Amino acid sequence: MLLNIKLLSIIIISCLGIIVYSNTYHCSFHFDDFSSIVTNPNIRHIHDLHHIWKNWPSRFITYLSIALNYHFYGVNVYGYHLVNFLVHLITSLLVWWLVRLTLLTPAMKGNKIADHGDWVALFAGLIFLTHPLQTQAVTYIIQRAASMATMFYVASLCLYIKSRLLQHEKSASKYYIGSLICAVFAMFCKEMAISLPLMVLLYEYSFFPSNDRLKSKSLGPYWFILGALLLTMVLTHSVNFQELRRATEKPSELSSVQYLMVQFRVIVTYLRLVILPLGQNIDYDYPAAKTIFGFSTLMSFLFLGAILIAAKKLYSKYTLISFSILWFFLALLPESSFWPIRDVIVEHRLYLPMVGYSLFLVSGAYYWWGKDNFRSMAIVLSMIIACNAVLTFERNKTWKNEFTLWDDTVHKSPHKARPYINRGLARYNEANFAKAVLDYNRAIELDPDASDVFYDRGLANEIMRQFNAAIADYNSCIKIDPKNADAYYNQGNAYFKEGRFDLAIDDFTKAIKINPRQADPYNNRGLAYSKLGNFDQAFSDYSRAIKLNPKDRDAYHNLGLLKQNQEWINR
Repeated sequence: MLLNIKLLSIIIISCLGIIVYSNTYHCSFHFDDFSSIVTNPNIRHIHDLHHIWKNWPSRFITYLSIALNYHFYGVNVYGYHLVNFLVHLITSLLVWWLVRLTLLTPAMKGNKIADHGDWVALFAGLIFLTHPLQTQAVTYIIQRAASMATMFYVASLCLYIKSRLLQHEKSASKYYIGSLICAVFAMFCKEMAISLPLMVLLYEYSFFPSNDRLKSKSLGPYWFILGALLLTMVLTHSVNFQELRRATEKPSELSSVQYLMVQFRVIVTYLRLVILPLGQNIDYDYPAAKTIFGFSTLMSFLFLGAILIAAKKLYSKYTLISFSILWFFLALLPESSFWPIRDVIVEHRLYLPMVGYSLFLVSGAYYWWGKDNFRSMAIVLSMIIACNAVLTFERNKTWKNEFTLWDDTVHKSPHKARPYINRGLARYNEANFAKAVLDYNRAIELDPDASDVFYDRGLANEIMRQFNAAIADYNSCIKIDPKNADAYYNQGNAYFKEGRFDLAIDDFTKAIKINPRQADPYNNRGLAYSKLGNFDQAFSDYSRAIKLNPKDRDAYHNLGLLKQNQEWINR
């Protein structure tokens, strides 16, 4: 009978997961997917481990999986979504296993909730599986970093618990070694897994009596793995520890203290979203906190403090509830503390904390009324799971393509420039240039110093043959970013199309000076020289373009025409 319940749980979780995420497999690439996957040269060759490592050392496992996807599927989104879904499904099953194992620990023996352990575990796994906040870590492809890290994180903890439950048997060491391997994988998927050693310690103190606790030397390897991750960041210079950011990432506008203060309100927002997941948004417009004594910041701080105090008071009698609360906060700690990240609030950061929430909801419901009326509790939890499943299915529709995602975001963050920029780009890619310009106009109103927006608007105006407007946009871009070679290059193209060849040559020359390894400015400058009858300089530019890019068909074509014309003139 026990085996049947296990098998039934696996079947239910798997089938519901397949249904809920059935509309995600053809959702397009989004946002960071393009730089991380579509245009990323480091993941092109699965055997080139050096470049995969070099791409982002502390997320090597994540990008190795991306490279495998690219090897088999190229840029076909289906394969990436399939892997993302399987990671989410496996993680949901691991949450189910984690709860089952927890109810077998010494601290839970004799506790009435353990009598319903299989059903409690099933509900926890289903809540984790179907919650709509998980969509950003599952349907947004590159956020596989968060879901894979969580998968190995929970697997590591499960194997650790299993080794503890079997500590007097020979097989215990195998589970312990497996736990350490998963810990390595988790930390090299995404840095937020650095909380794992503390989570193991928290679990040990929560569910194993003091006379049976594992010796500290057995916890040492987890700290050693954490140290290896930090050392990797230092030696590879992938993280700027002075500014607390990734080396290649633009610095946050907030200091560490300012970021910490705003996180008090962010965490309260996270709590609201896990309880009532409505109004989800990929790009929240979240104001910074100027002082901790601001009303909303102070109230948030006091509210969170009250929750932690409650968790401490509940510890002796309701260990499961206390542990689940602490899990939520501890899992958030790496990304919602003093380490300033450019985006102060994003939903995929809740993927790991949702393990704690899933356990909290089920255990809290059980202790509140389920121990006296388990059937009514099961009905209510089933209704919650059904509602979450519908919300998840509907939220995934928003991820269908770039336009649907950013159109939704514009309506939810109407005073933020980035949603307009990205909706404009989506419209540009759909050849809807006039409406793209309208979005860029609004983005510039909100952020007049965004050089890229002027550049993008210039491209749209140039395609619509609004050359004067395009030139003005490129010029505005250059004023903000004088080192933008592409802006000079495209401004030169606009001048060329207007027949102002001298000005075009001047801009192409500036683009070449900034980036002498780019072939296109040489080719187009050659065209401008040809128009002015300077064939020797044109010949030199075409030849240089071909040397830089031996596959440049336009340069070969132009060089051939030039030679034909010279032969005709010589006759």
